[in-house]
Amino acid sequence: MSLLGILGMVAAFGLGIYLGLPRRQQLSIDEIQQKLGEDGEHAKATRHMTFFNLLQRKVEKGSERRRRRSSSRRPFQSY
Repeated sequence: MSLLGILGMVAAFGLGIYLGLPRRQQLSIDEIQQKLGEDGEHAKATRHMTFFNLLQRKVEKGSERRRRRSSSRRPFQSY
């Protein structure tokens, strides 16, 4: 590798670390209290349907499927 390639990778790594650092809070205490509201709780986030939500399906175990299918039947029940 050339020296320019190595320096470019080091610069890209440093830039990635710099951009990934958390930002400083610029709000005053009064502004933070106002955003939190009277009870000190924040507003609930609204859920939006996205493409990734469609891809995420609830994974169900085999035992849960069997339990749901034969919920009236109990093991070791004599007939």
